[in-house]
Amino acid sequence: MWACKNEGEDARLYQAVKACSEFAISLGINIPTGKDSLSMKQKYKDGEVIAPGTVIISAAGHCDDITAVVEPVLRKSGGAIYYINLSGDRYKLGGSSFAQILNKVGTETPDILDAGQFKTTFNTLQELIKAGKVQAGHDIGSGGLITTLLELCFADRNLGASLDLSALGDQDIIETLFAENIGIVFQADASAEAILKANGVVYHQIGTVNETAQLTVKNASGNWSFDIDHLRDVWFKTSYLLDEKQSGPVKAKERFDNYKNHVLNYSFPLNFDGKKPVIDAAKPRPKAAVLREKGSNSERELANAMYLAGFDVKDVHMTDLISGRETLEDIQFIGAVGGFSNSDVLGSAKGWAGAFLYNEKAKQALTNFFKREDTLSVGVCNGCQLFVELGLINEDHEEKPKMLHNDSAKHESIFTSLTIQENNSVMLSTLAGSTLGVWVSHGEGKFHLPYAEDQYHIVSKYAYETYPANPNGSDYNTAMISDQTGRHLVMMPHIERSLFQWHWANYPEGRKDEVSPWMEAFVNAREWIEKLAK
Repeated sequence: MWACKNEGEDARLYQAVKACSEFAISLGINIPTGKDSLSMKQKYKDGEVIAPGTVIISAAGHCDDITAVVEPVLRKSGGAIYYINLSGDRYKLGGSSFAQILNKVGTETPDILDAGQFKTTFNTLQELIKAGKVQAGHDIGSGGLITTLLELCFADRNLGASLDLSALGDQDIIETLFAENIGIVFQADASAEAILKANGVVYHQIGTVNETAQLTVKNASGNWSFDIDHLRDVWFKTSYLLDEKQSGPVKAKERFDNYKNHVLNYSFPLNFDGKKPVIDAAKPRPKAAVLREKGSNSERELANAMYLAGFDVKDVHMTDLISGRETLEDIQFIGAVGGFSNSDVLGSAKGWAGAFLYNEKAKQALTNFFKREDTLSVGVCNGCQLFVELGLINEDHEEKPKMLHNDSAKHESIFTSLTIQENNSVMLSTLAGSTLGVWVSHGEGKFHLPYAEDQYHIVSKYAYETYPANPNGSDYNTAMISDQTGRHLVMMPHIERSLFQWHWANYPEGRKDEVSPWMEAFVNAREWIEKLAK
Protein backbone atom coordinates (compact mmCIF):
# COMPACT_ATOMS: atom_id res chain seq x y z
CA MET A 1 0.00 0.00 0.00
CA TRP A 2 2.01 2.94 -1.27
CA ALA A 3 1.57 6.53 -2.44
CA CYS A 4 3.50 6.22 -5.70
CA LYS A 5 4.40 9.14 -7.99
CA ASN A 6 5.04 11.37 -4.98
CA GLU A 7 8.47 12.71 -4.15
CA GLY A 8 10.70 10.01 -2.69
CA GLU A 9 7.91 7.40 -2.48
CA ASP A 10 8.92 5.35 -5.53
CA ALA A 11 12.45 5.01 -4.15
CA ARG A 12 11.10 3.96 -0.75
CA LEU A 13 8.78 1.44 -2.38
CA TYR A 14 11.73 -0.05 -4.28
CA GLN A 15 13.69 -0.36 -1.03
CA ALA A 16 10.75 -2.05 0.69
CA VAL A 17 10.21 -4.58 -2.11
CA LYS A 18 13.96 -5.29 -2.29
CA ALA A 19 14.09 -5.87 1.50
CA CYS A 20 11.09 -8.23 1.34
CA SER A 21 12.64 -10.13 -1.54
CA GLU A 22 16.03 -10.52 0.12
CA PHE A 23 14.47 -11.58 3.42
CA ALA A 24 12.24 -14.19 1.74
CA ILE A 25 15.19 -15.59 -0.25
CA SER A 26 17.30 -15.82 2.92
CA LEU A 27 14.56 -17.75 4.68
CA GLY A 28 14.01 -20.05 1.70
CA ILE A 29 10.34 -19.13 1.30
CA ASN A 30 8.40 -17.32 -1.39
CA ILE A 31 5.75 -14.63 -1.61
CA PRO A 32 3.62 -16.21 -4.34
CA THR A 33 1.33 -13.34 -5.26
CA GLY A 34 0.42 -9.80 -4.38
CA LYS A 35 -2.29 -7.16 -4.51
CA ASP A 36 -1.23 -3.54 -4.44
CA SER A 37 -2.86 -0.16 -4.05
CA LEU A 38 -0.56 2.58 -5.28
CA SER A 39 -2.86 5.60 -4.95
CA MET A 40 -2.59 6.12 -1.20
CA LYS A 41 -2.94 9.90 -1.35
CA GLN A 42 -6.00 12.00 -0.60
CA LYS A 43 -6.30 15.60 -1.80
CA TYR A 44 -8.31 18.27 -0.02
CA LYS A 45 -8.96 21.94 -0.75
CA ASP A 46 -6.44 23.04 1.83
CA GLY A 47 -3.88 20.28 1.50
CA GLU A 48 -3.22 16.62 0.96
CA VAL A 49 -2.57 13.50 3.05
CA ILE A 50 -0.16 10.74 2.06
CA ALA A 51 -0.64 7.39 3.79
CA PRO A 52 2.54 5.80 5.13
CA GLY A 53 3.93 2.99 3.00
CA THR A 54 2.71 -0.34 4.32
CA VAL A 55 3.47 -3.98 3.54
CA ILE A 56 0.81 -6.45 4.68
CA ILE A 57 1.71 -10.14 4.49
CA SER A 58 -0.62 -13.06 5.23
CA ALA A 59 1.48 -16.09 6.11
CA ALA A 60 0.54 -19.76 5.97
CA GLY A 61 2.42 -22.89 6.87
CA HIS A 62 1.87 -26.64 7.03
CA CYS A 63 0.92 -28.07 10.44
CA ASP A 64 2.41 -31.54 10.95
CA ASP A 65 0.63 -32.30 14.21
CA ILE A 66 -2.39 -30.31 15.40
CA THR A 67 -2.13 -31.86 18.86
CA ALA A 68 1.26 -30.18 19.34
CA VAL A 69 -0.02 -26.62 18.97
CA VAL A 70 1.36 -24.30 21.65
CA GLU A 71 -1.17 -22.00 23.29
CA PRO A 72 -0.62 -18.47 24.68
CA VAL A 73 -1.37 -19.21 28.34
CA LEU A 74 1.24 -19.99 30.95
CA ARG A 75 0.99 -23.41 32.63
CA LYS A 76 1.06 -23.48 36.41
CA SER A 77 2.73 -26.90 36.26
CA GLY A 78 5.16 -25.96 33.50
CA GLY A 79 8.80 -24.89 33.42
CA ALA A 80 10.62 -21.57 33.43
CA ILE A 81 9.81 -18.58 31.22
CA TYR A 82 12.26 -17.74 28.41
CA TYR A 83 12.65 -14.82 26.04
CA ILE A 84 14.32 -14.61 22.63
CA ASN A 85 14.84 -11.35 20.74
CA LEU A 86 14.31 -12.63 17.21
CA SER A 87 15.19 -9.28 15.70
CA GLY A 88 18.76 -9.18 17.06
CA ASP A 89 18.28 -5.42 17.07
CA ARG A 90 18.43 -2.99 20.01
CA TYR A 91 15.08 -1.93 21.44
CA LYS A 92 13.39 0.87 19.47
CA LEU A 93 10.02 2.54 20.03
CA GLY A 94 9.44 4.04 16.56
CA GLY A 95 6.06 3.08 15.13
CA SER A 96 5.07 1.28 18.32
CA SER A 97 1.70 1.32 20.09
CA PHE A 98 3.44 3.08 22.96
CA ALA A 99 4.56 5.89 20.65
CA GLN A 100 1.07 6.19 19.18
CA ILE A 101 -0.66 6.66 22.54
CA LEU A 102 1.72 9.58 23.10
CA ASN A 103 0.71 10.93 19.68
CA LYS A 104 4.20 10.36 18.35
CA VAL A 105 5.70 8.30 15.56
CA GLY A 106 9.39 8.03 16.41
CA THR A 107 12.41 7.99 14.18
CA GLU A 108 13.72 4.42 14.49
CA THR A 109 11.80 1.18 14.11
CA PRO A 110 13.20 -2.29 14.95
CA ASP A 111 14.49 -4.48 12.15
CA ILE A 112 15.67 -8.09 11.81
CA LEU A 113 19.45 -7.86 11.51
CA ASP A 114 20.29 -11.47 10.66
CA ALA A 115 17.84 -13.50 8.56
CA GLY A 116 20.00 -16.62 8.89
CA GLN A 117 19.92 -16.46 12.69
CA PHE A 118 16.17 -15.80 12.60
CA LYS A 119 15.68 -18.95 10.50
CA THR A 120 17.86 -21.04 12.82
CA THR A 121 15.97 -19.85 15.89
CA PHE A 122 12.59 -20.51 14.30
CA ASN A 123 13.56 -24.04 13.28
CA THR A 124 15.03 -24.74 16.72
CA LEU A 125 11.79 -23.67 18.37
CA GLN A 126 9.89 -26.00 16.04
CA GLU A 127 12.22 -28.80 17.11
CA LEU A 128 11.48 -28.06 20.77
CA ILE A 129 7.74 -28.00 20.16
CA LYS A 130 7.81 -31.33 18.32
CA ALA A 131 9.80 -32.81 21.20
CA GLY A 132 7.08 -31.68 23.63
CA LYS A 133 9.40 -29.39 25.57
CA VAL A 134 7.40 -26.14 25.13
CA GLN A 135 4.28 -25.68 27.27
CA ALA A 136 3.24 -22.16 26.27
CA GLY A 137 4.31 -19.38 23.93
CA HIS A 138 3.39 -15.96 22.57
CA ASP A 139 5.04 -13.69 20.02
CA ILE A 140 5.99 -10.09 20.72
CA GLY A 141 3.63 -7.92 18.72
CA SER A 142 1.55 -4.79 19.32
CA GLY A 143 2.20 -3.46 22.79
CA GLY A 144 5.61 -5.04 23.18
CA LEU A 145 6.99 -7.43 25.78
CA ILE A 146 4.74 -6.26 28.64
CA THR A 147 1.57 -6.91 26.64
CA THR A 148 2.79 -10.38 25.72
CA LEU A 149 3.57 -11.21 29.35
CA LEU A 150 0.18 -9.99 30.55
CA GLU A 151 -1.73 -11.83 27.84
CA LEU A 152 0.04 -15.06 28.81
CA CYS A 153 -1.64 -14.65 32.22
CA PHE A 154 -5.09 -13.43 31.15
CA ALA A 155 -6.57 -16.76 29.99
CA ASP A 156 -6.58 -18.36 33.45
CA ARG A 157 -7.41 -17.38 37.01
CA ASN A 158 -4.92 -17.13 39.89
CA LEU A 159 -2.06 -17.08 37.39
CA GLY A 160 0.92 -14.75 37.38
CA ALA A 161 4.69 -14.65 37.01
CA SER A 162 7.84 -13.30 38.67
CA LEU A 163 10.25 -11.85 36.11
CA ASP A 164 13.80 -10.54 36.16
CA LEU A 165 14.72 -8.70 32.95
CA SER A 166 18.24 -7.72 34.05
CA ALA A 167 19.78 -10.04 31.46
CA LEU A 168 18.19 -7.98 28.67
CA GLY A 169 20.43 -5.00 29.44
CA ASP A 170 20.21 -1.88 31.54
CA GLN A 171 18.44 0.31 29.00
CA ASP A 172 15.35 2.28 29.96
CA ILE A 173 12.58 -0.04 31.25
CA ILE A 174 10.09 1.65 28.89
CA GLU A 175 12.13 0.57 25.89
CA THR A 176 12.46 -2.96 27.25
CA LEU A 177 8.76 -3.39 27.94
CA PHE A 178 7.18 -1.50 25.05
CA ALA A 179 9.54 -1.88 22.07
CA GLU A 180 7.94 -4.08 19.41
CA ASN A 181 11.08 -5.88 18.28
CA ILE A 182 9.98 -9.23 16.90
CA GLY A 183 10.56 -11.85 19.58
CA ILE A 184 8.98 -14.66 21.53
CA VAL A 185 8.22 -15.52 25.13
CA PHE A 186 7.80 -19.22 25.87
CA GLN A 187 7.62 -21.62 28.77
CA ALA A 188 9.75 -24.74 28.52
CA ASP A 189 11.47 -27.59 30.31
CA ALA A 190 15.02 -26.91 31.50
CA SER A 191 16.21 -29.55 29.02
CA ALA A 192 15.34 -27.12 26.21
CA GLU A 193 18.37 -25.00 27.09
CA ALA A 194 20.85 -27.62 25.84
CA ILE A 195 19.14 -27.70 22.42
CA LEU A 196 19.07 -23.91 22.19
CA LYS A 197 22.77 -23.72 23.05
CA ALA A 198 23.68 -26.48 20.60
CA ASN A 199 22.03 -24.49 17.80
CA GLY A 200 23.68 -21.21 18.77
CA VAL A 201 20.39 -19.55 19.78
CA VAL A 202 20.70 -16.60 22.15
CA TYR A 203 18.02 -16.90 24.82
CA HIS A 204 17.29 -15.55 28.30
CA GLN A 205 15.55 -17.26 31.19
CA ILE A 206 13.52 -14.40 32.60
CA GLY A 207 11.27 -15.88 35.29
CA THR A 208 8.88 -18.40 36.74
CA VAL A 209 5.13 -18.91 36.94
CA ASN A 210 3.21 -18.56 40.19
CA GLU A 211 -0.40 -18.98 41.31
CA THR A 212 -0.99 -15.37 42.33
CA ALA A 213 -2.68 -12.94 39.96
CA GLN A 214 0.30 -10.60 39.99
CA LEU A 215 3.00 -9.98 37.40
CA THR A 216 6.17 -8.72 39.07
CA VAL A 217 9.00 -7.30 36.97
CA LYS A 218 12.44 -6.11 37.95
CA ASN A 219 15.68 -5.06 36.34
CA ALA A 220 18.75 -3.13 37.46
CA SER A 221 16.77 0.10 37.74
CA GLY A 222 13.73 -0.94 39.76
CA ASN A 223 10.78 -3.19 40.58
CA TRP A 224 7.22 -3.07 39.26
CA SER A 225 4.03 -5.02 40.02
CA PHE A 226 0.96 -5.43 37.81
CA ASP A 227 -2.49 -6.59 38.96
CA ILE A 228 -3.59 -9.24 36.44
CA ASP A 229 -7.31 -9.13 37.32
CA HIS A 230 -7.46 -5.35 36.99
CA LEU A 231 -5.49 -5.24 33.73
CA ARG A 232 -7.54 -8.09 32.25
CA ASP A 233 -10.60 -5.85 32.62
CA VAL A 234 -8.70 -2.94 31.08
CA TRP A 235 -7.73 -5.23 28.19
CA PHE A 236 -11.36 -6.37 27.75
CA LYS A 237 -12.95 -2.93 28.11
CA THR A 238 -12.66 -2.06 24.41
CA SER A 239 -14.70 -5.16 23.57
CA TYR A 240 -17.18 -4.20 26.29
CA LEU A 241 -17.68 -0.72 24.83
CA LEU A 242 -18.23 -2.17 21.35
CA ASP A 243 -20.56 -4.79 22.82
CA GLU A 244 -22.73 -2.01 24.27
CA LYS A 245 -23.44 -0.89 20.70
CA GLN A 246 -24.54 -4.40 19.66
CA SER A 247 -26.11 -6.02 22.72
CA GLY A 248 -27.13 -2.93 24.69
CA PRO A 249 -25.88 -1.83 28.10
CA VAL A 250 -27.52 -4.62 30.13
CA LYS A 251 -26.14 -7.69 28.33
CA ALA A 252 -22.80 -6.00 27.61
CA LYS A 253 -22.36 -5.28 31.34
CA GLU A 254 -23.40 -8.84 32.19
CA ARG A 255 -20.74 -10.21 29.84
CA PHE A 256 -18.13 -7.81 31.25
CA ASP A 257 -18.94 -8.81 34.82
CA ASN A 258 -19.02 -12.55 34.13
CA TYR A 259 -16.52 -13.35 31.39
CA LYS A 260 -13.66 -13.94 33.85
CA ASN A 261 -15.82 -15.79 36.39
CA HIS A 262 -17.27 -18.46 34.10
CA VAL A 263 -14.34 -20.78 34.68
CA LEU A 264 -14.31 -23.96 32.59
CA ASN A 265 -14.39 -26.78 35.14
CA TYR A 266 -15.04 -30.27 33.80
CA SER A 267 -16.18 -33.59 35.20
CA PHE A 268 -15.44 -36.45 32.81
CA PRO A 269 -17.24 -39.82 33.00
CA LEU A 270 -15.35 -42.22 35.24
CA ASN A 271 -15.22 -44.92 32.57
CA PHE A 272 -13.92 -42.59 29.83
CA ASP A 273 -10.56 -43.80 28.46
CA GLY A 274 -10.17 -41.35 25.55
CA LYS A 275 -9.86 -44.10 22.94
CA LYS A 276 -11.54 -44.11 19.55
CA PRO A 277 -14.34 -46.68 19.25
CA VAL A 278 -13.19 -50.08 18.00
CA ILE A 279 -15.52 -51.16 15.21
CA ASP A 280 -15.94 -54.80 14.26
CA ALA A 281 -15.30 -54.82 10.50
CA ALA A 282 -17.12 -58.14 10.15
CA LYS A 283 -20.41 -56.74 11.45
CA PRO A 284 -22.73 -54.74 9.17
CA ARG A 285 -22.91 -51.07 10.09
CA PRO A 286 -26.34 -49.64 10.96
CA LYS A 287 -27.48 -47.04 8.43
CA ALA A 288 -27.49 -43.36 9.33
CA ALA A 289 -28.24 -40.23 7.33
CA VAL A 290 -27.24 -36.61 7.57
CA LEU A 291 -30.05 -34.24 6.56
CA ARG A 292 -29.14 -30.88 5.06
CA GLU A 293 -30.65 -27.99 3.14
CA LYS A 294 -29.36 -24.96 1.24
CA GLY A 295 -27.15 -23.07 3.66
CA SER A 296 -26.57 -25.94 6.06
CA ASN A 297 -23.08 -26.63 7.39
CA SER A 298 -21.25 -29.01 9.72
CA GLU A 299 -22.57 -31.97 7.73
CA ARG A 300 -19.07 -33.39 7.42
CA GLU A 301 -18.39 -33.11 11.14
CA LEU A 302 -21.68 -34.86 11.98
CA ALA A 303 -21.13 -37.54 9.34
CA ASN A 304 -17.64 -38.14 10.69
CA ALA A 305 -18.96 -38.53 14.24
CA MET A 306 -21.51 -41.08 13.05
CA TYR A 307 -18.96 -42.95 10.96
CA LEU A 308 -16.36 -43.15 13.74
CA ALA A 309 -19.08 -44.50 16.03
CA GLY A 310 -19.76 -47.34 13.59
CA PHE A 311 -22.51 -46.13 11.26
CA ASP A 312 -22.78 -46.39 7.49
CA VAL A 313 -23.58 -42.74 6.76
CA LYS A 314 -25.58 -41.39 3.84
CA ASP A 315 -25.73 -37.75 2.73
CA VAL A 316 -29.38 -36.70 2.22
CA HIS A 317 -30.23 -33.31 0.78
CA MET A 318 -33.77 -31.94 0.88
CA THR A 319 -33.99 -32.32 -2.88
CA ASP A 320 -33.52 -36.08 -2.39
CA LEU A 321 -36.55 -36.20 -0.07
CA ILE A 322 -38.69 -33.80 -2.13
CA SER A 323 -38.09 -35.78 -5.35
CA GLY A 324 -38.66 -39.12 -3.66
CA ARG A 325 -35.14 -40.37 -4.44
CA GLU A 326 -34.74 -40.91 -0.67
CA THR A 327 -37.46 -42.20 1.66
CA LEU A 328 -35.42 -42.92 4.85
CA GLU A 329 -37.02 -46.38 4.96
CA ASP A 330 -33.70 -48.17 5.54
CA ILE A 331 -32.30 -45.45 7.83
CA GLN A 332 -32.35 -45.87 11.61
CA PHE A 333 -30.48 -42.75 12.74
CA ILE A 334 -30.79 -39.27 11.24
CA GLY A 335 -28.97 -36.09 12.12
CA ALA A 336 -30.23 -32.67 11.04
CA VAL A 337 -27.22 -30.38 10.89
CA GLY A 338 -26.45 -26.81 11.85
CA GLY A 339 -25.98 -23.74 9.71
CA PHE A 340 -28.40 -21.25 8.20
CA SER A 341 -30.84 -23.12 5.99
CA ASN A 342 -32.25 -20.87 3.26
CA SER A 343 -30.25 -18.06 4.91
CA ASP A 344 -32.82 -18.16 7.74
CA VAL A 345 -34.57 -15.26 5.99
CA LEU A 346 -37.92 -16.37 7.45
CA GLY A 347 -36.45 -17.07 10.89
CA SER A 348 -34.62 -19.99 12.45
CA ALA A 349 -35.19 -23.05 10.23
CA LYS A 350 -38.69 -21.89 9.24
CA GLY A 351 -37.82 -22.18 5.56
CA TRP A 352 -36.40 -25.65 6.14
CA ALA A 353 -39.52 -26.66 8.06
CA GLY A 354 -41.63 -25.36 5.19
CA ALA A 355 -39.76 -27.62 2.80
CA PHE A 356 -41.10 -30.57 4.83
CA LEU A 357 -44.57 -29.19 5.45
CA TYR A 358 -45.32 -28.23 1.86
CA ASN A 359 -43.66 -31.09 -0.04
CA GLU A 360 -45.67 -34.25 0.33
CA LYS A 361 -42.91 -36.79 -0.29
CA ALA A 362 -40.49 -35.11 2.14
CA LYS A 363 -43.23 -34.75 4.75
CA GLN A 364 -44.25 -38.38 4.45
CA ALA A 365 -40.66 -39.64 4.66
CA LEU A 366 -40.02 -37.73 7.92
CA THR A 367 -43.43 -38.58 9.41
CA ASN A 368 -42.91 -42.30 8.72
CA PHE A 369 -39.40 -42.15 10.19
CA PHE A 370 -40.59 -40.62 13.48
CA LYS A 371 -43.51 -43.08 13.71
CA ARG A 372 -41.18 -46.08 13.66
CA GLU A 373 -39.97 -47.32 17.04
CA ASP A 374 -36.57 -48.50 15.81
CA THR A 375 -35.27 -45.02 14.92
CA LEU A 376 -33.20 -42.31 16.55
CA SER A 377 -32.63 -38.69 15.62
CA VAL A 378 -30.51 -35.76 16.69
CA GLY A 379 -31.07 -32.16 15.65
CA VAL A 380 -28.09 -29.87 16.14
CA CYS A 381 -28.42 -26.07 16.09
CA ASN A 382 -30.34 -25.35 12.87
CA GLY A 383 -31.49 -28.98 12.99
CA CYS A 384 -32.72 -28.40 16.55
CA GLN A 385 -34.68 -25.40 15.32
CA LEU A 386 -36.10 -27.56 12.53
CA PHE A 387 -37.39 -30.39 14.74
CA VAL A 388 -38.76 -27.92 17.33
CA GLU A 389 -40.49 -25.90 14.60
CA LEU A 390 -42.08 -29.11 13.26
CA GLY A 391 -43.33 -29.97 16.77
CA LEU A 392 -41.59 -33.34 16.80
CA ILE A 393 -40.18 -33.20 20.34
CA ASN A 394 -43.26 -32.38 22.44
CA GLU A 395 -46.01 -33.73 20.21
CA ASP A 396 -48.48 -34.11 23.11
CA HIS A 397 -48.21 -30.45 24.15
CA GLU A 398 -50.93 -28.12 22.96
CA GLU A 399 -48.50 -25.18 23.06
CA LYS A 400 -45.22 -26.20 21.51
CA PRO A 401 -41.73 -24.91 22.39
CA LYS A 402 -40.21 -22.21 20.22
CA MET A 403 -36.67 -21.13 19.40
CA LEU A 404 -36.27 -17.39 19.89
CA HIS A 405 -33.53 -14.83 19.28
CA ASN A 406 -30.69 -14.82 21.81
CA ASP A 407 -31.21 -12.31 24.63
CA SER A 408 -28.09 -10.51 23.40
CA ALA A 409 -29.88 -9.88 20.07
CA LYS A 410 -26.85 -11.10 18.15
CA HIS A 411 -25.13 -14.25 16.98
CA GLU A 412 -23.14 -15.93 19.75
CA SER A 413 -20.11 -18.06 18.96
CA ILE A 414 -18.33 -19.20 22.11
CA PHE A 415 -16.76 -22.18 23.80
CA THR A 416 -18.72 -22.89 26.96
CA SER A 417 -19.50 -25.81 29.26
CA LEU A 418 -22.65 -27.70 30.14
CA THR A 419 -23.76 -30.32 32.63
CA ILE A 420 -25.65 -33.45 31.60
CA GLN A 421 -28.72 -33.98 33.78
CA GLU A 422 -30.18 -37.31 34.80
CA ASN A 423 -32.06 -38.11 31.61
CA ASN A 424 -33.74 -40.74 29.45
CA SER A 425 -31.90 -39.91 26.23
CA VAL A 426 -30.56 -42.90 24.33
CA MET A 427 -27.52 -40.89 23.30
CA LEU A 428 -26.69 -39.07 26.54
CA SER A 429 -28.12 -40.94 29.55
CA THR A 430 -24.74 -42.60 30.25
CA LEU A 431 -23.08 -39.17 30.47
CA ALA A 432 -25.38 -37.94 33.26
CA GLY A 433 -23.44 -35.98 35.87
CA SER A 434 -20.66 -35.01 33.47
CA THR A 435 -19.70 -31.40 32.84
CA LEU A 436 -18.09 -31.00 29.41
CA GLY A 437 -16.81 -28.25 27.14
CA VAL A 438 -18.66 -27.56 23.90
CA TRP A 439 -18.88 -25.07 21.04
CA VAL A 440 -21.94 -22.90 20.55
CA SER A 441 -22.74 -20.89 17.42
CA HIS A 442 -26.24 -19.50 16.88
CA GLY A 443 -28.41 -16.40 16.69
CA GLU A 444 -31.75 -17.96 17.66
CA GLY A 445 -30.92 -20.51 20.33
CA LYS A 446 -33.22 -19.51 23.17
CA PHE A 447 -35.54 -22.34 24.21
CA HIS A 448 -38.94 -20.85 24.98
CA LEU A 449 -40.67 -23.55 27.03
CA PRO A 450 -44.23 -22.43 27.93
CA TYR A 451 -44.94 -25.08 30.59
CA ALA A 452 -43.35 -25.92 33.94
CA GLU A 453 -39.87 -27.46 33.87
CA ASP A 454 -41.12 -30.91 34.86
CA GLN A 455 -43.13 -31.08 31.63
CA TYR A 456 -39.92 -31.33 29.59
CA HIS A 457 -37.14 -33.89 29.35
CA ILE A 458 -34.21 -31.50 29.77
CA VAL A 459 -31.08 -33.47 28.97
CA SER A 460 -28.46 -30.79 29.54
CA LYS A 461 -28.08 -27.31 31.01
CA TYR A 462 -25.33 -24.73 30.67
CA ALA A 463 -22.87 -24.90 33.56
CA TYR A 464 -23.66 -21.29 34.51
CA GLU A 465 -27.11 -19.70 34.27
CA THR A 466 -25.79 -16.24 33.49
CA TYR A 467 -24.60 -14.72 30.22
CA PRO A 468 -22.29 -15.35 28.39
CA ALA A 469 -21.82 -18.99 29.59
CA ASN A 470 -25.52 -19.35 28.87
CA PRO A 471 -25.34 -17.62 25.48
CA ASN A 472 -29.05 -17.25 24.76
CA GLY A 473 -31.14 -16.96 27.94
CA SER A 474 -33.04 -20.23 27.48
CA ASP A 475 -35.85 -21.08 29.88
CA TYR A 476 -34.60 -23.32 32.69
CA ASN A 477 -31.04 -22.81 31.38
CA THR A 478 -31.77 -25.45 28.74
CA ALA A 479 -29.14 -26.58 26.23
CA MET A 480 -30.66 -29.92 25.11
CA ILE A 481 -34.05 -31.62 25.37
CA SER A 482 -35.43 -34.97 24.22
CA ASP A 483 -38.86 -36.39 23.52
CA GLN A 484 -40.55 -38.59 26.13
CA THR A 485 -39.14 -41.77 24.58
CA GLY A 486 -35.55 -40.52 24.75
CA ARG A 487 -35.04 -41.52 21.10
CA HIS A 488 -35.20 -38.03 19.62
CA LEU A 489 -32.77 -35.40 20.87
CA VAL A 490 -32.34 -31.72 19.99
CA MET A 491 -29.55 -29.39 21.07
CA MET A 492 -28.18 -25.94 20.33
CA PRO A 493 -24.51 -26.69 21.20
CA HIS A 494 -22.38 -28.41 18.57
CA ILE A 495 -21.14 -31.67 20.07
CA GLU A 496 -20.06 -32.80 16.59
CA ARG A 497 -17.66 -29.82 16.48
CA SER A 498 -16.31 -30.78 19.91
CA LEU A 499 -15.42 -34.40 19.14
CA PHE A 500 -11.63 -34.29 19.49
CA GLN A 501 -9.30 -32.92 22.14
CA TRP A 502 -7.89 -30.38 19.70
CA HIS A 503 -11.41 -29.13 18.93
CA TRP A 504 -11.81 -27.82 22.46
CA ALA A 505 -10.66 -24.29 23.25
CA ASN A 506 -9.71 -25.59 26.70
CA TYR A 507 -9.08 -29.22 27.64
CA PRO A 508 -7.94 -30.84 30.91
CA GLU A 509 -4.18 -30.51 31.14
CA GLY A 510 -2.06 -33.62 30.68
CA ARG A 511 -4.59 -35.70 28.75
CA LYS A 512 -3.78 -37.26 25.37
CA ASP A 513 -7.22 -38.42 24.27
CA GLU A 514 -8.03 -39.66 20.77
CA VAL A 515 -11.64 -38.49 21.16
CA SER A 516 -13.54 -36.39 23.66
CA PRO A 517 -16.34 -37.80 25.84
CA TRP A 518 -18.93 -36.58 23.31
CA MET A 519 -18.09 -39.59 21.14
CA GLU A 520 -19.97 -41.75 23.65
CA ALA A 521 -23.26 -40.18 22.52
CA PHE A 522 -22.86 -41.54 19.00
CA VAL A 523 -21.58 -44.91 20.20
CA ASN A 524 -24.64 -45.19 22.46
CA ALA A 525 -26.86 -44.61 19.42
CA ARG A 526 -25.18 -47.40 17.49
CA GLU A 527 -25.27 -49.85 20.40
CA TRP A 528 -28.98 -49.15 21.00
CA ILE A 529 -29.78 -50.00 17.39
CA GLU A 530 -27.64 -53.15 17.49
CA LYS A 531 -29.40 -54.38 20.65
CA LEU A 532 -32.75 -53.79 18.94
CA ALA A 533 -31.68 -56.01 16.06
CA LYS A 534 -30.90 -59.01 18.30
